[in-house]
Amino acid sequence: MNGRDSRPVMRDWARRLRGVSPISLQAMRQTFSVSRLTFHASRFTCVFLTLALWLLAPATAHAQDRIVALSPEKGPTGGGTVVSIEVEGGVVLGPLRVEFGGRPAGVLRRTGLSTLEAVAPPGDPGPAPVQVVNELWGTTTAPAVFTYVPPAPRLVRLDPPAVPVGSEGVVLSIEGEHFGATSRLRVGGTAVPVTVVSPQRLQARIPAPLLARAWTLEVRVTDAALGGGTSNGLSLSVTNPAPEVTAIEAPPLLAPASGATAITVRGRGFRPESLVYLAGTAVTTRFQTGEELTALIPPALLAKAGELPVTVVTPGPGGGASNAVDLAVRAPFPGRYLAFTSNRRGGRNHVYLLDREAGRLDPLEEANSANGNDGYPSISADGRFIVFQSDRNRGQADVFLFDRETRRLDPLPELNHPTAFDGFPHISADGRFIVFESDRLNGRPKIFLFDTQTRVRSELGQANEATADDGLAAISN
Repeated sequence: MNGRDSRPVMRDWARRLRGVSPISLQAMRQTFSVSRLTFHASRFTCVFLTLALWLLAPATAHAQDRIVALSPEKGPTGGGTVVSIEVEGGVVLGPLRVEFGGRPAGVLRRTGLSTLEAVAPPGDPGPAPVQVVNELWGTTTAPAVFTYVPPAPRLVRLDPPAVPVGSEGVVLSIEGEHFGATSRLRVGGTAVPVTVVSPQRLQARIPAPLLARAWTLEVRVTDAALGGGTSNGLSLSVTNPAPEVTAIEAPPLLAPASGATAITVRGRGFRPESLVYLAGTAVTTRFQTGEELTALIPPALLAKAGELPVTVVTPGPGGGASNAVDLAVRAPFPGRYLAFTSNRRGGRNHVYLLDREAGRLDPLEEANSANGNDGYPSISADGRFIVFQSDRNRGQADVFLFDRETRRLDPLPELNHPTAFDGFPHISADGRFIVFESDRLNGRPKIFLFDTQTRVRSELGQANEATADDGLAAISN
């Protein structure tokens, strides 16, 4: 004993045993025999229990031969779904393993006598059999089904992101992720055939009807197979061209105007929705072609003289405002029409009219006489009526009225005297009244008035004096 002499200890034990009575020694021997019996019984019990468990293994396997429920029954292909598993029967004995499509669950824990919790490993899209494996007995449950759901597609970029309106044969490239053979494309809510180039790229030809007008189309990718879901949306813009104005055709614009005035705007990039603006105000516009618009200028915009900037505005997507071209509005032309006498044709006097605004000379061929002299013209304010003196009738002076609108000559038989001098006429601004000089009364010139509507001639007695010569009259507005 640790290097010391053991004999004193042995002698001590001998003394003690000699002091024990025979009855006590017998009791000790019995106790030792019972302990040996208990030890042998324990060994028997262990062997018995092992044999019983082995014999009961089929019953245990039968008790866990079916998975009653999985919750949830779906999860992403990336794994990580915590799945609750309920096994039919009582206590699930022994070391266990849960497999999803042959792949062992990463984490497994018991949550009850017949329930487990397992974390699904990564898997392929589609249904996967789930089994509980008893590693002690080598038994497995009948498989339940867990469905791996592919991740929803995600869009990152469109190429091109915008196309001109009216385009045809546009091939759209869609970049993103999680694309597959079952991916489907919708553009502006319309299903469009798509080609899967790779899990990160799709291609599709956009139908021309979707590009016939300017608007914004939402592009999405769906994958309905196995509940893959719908992607985020990206915008594809169908854009109008930017308009450009090159010229404006308009009649002379005078302020103030009495009615709407039509103009033609020429350029390029016009669309049916384009509007003509004058000084920032939209006016009635009619689309003719991509290079021509017509518009009506309301009188309010022609109330005063000045420059009117003309632009064309096309709404988006795209479009915008064109360059500005100025349209001149002039003040009323003072004395626009000029009637005068000229002997430029064969030395005879004839009446002419000049439109100063238009810069045009009217020779009044329907009014002038080929064989007589025509002169002393007077014109109405609007330039329609011209009254003048002519000696075409046997060399005698008479008064004639010409209507430029109808191009008709009125010989005024109610005004003229067959043998007297009638001349030096003057017409009122509205073209209704004519004052003239005539010597029909006692051979002295006197002033007369003629109403072209009533065809009544009258002497202006208040103006004439019996013994004097009165003539060369003019009538005010």
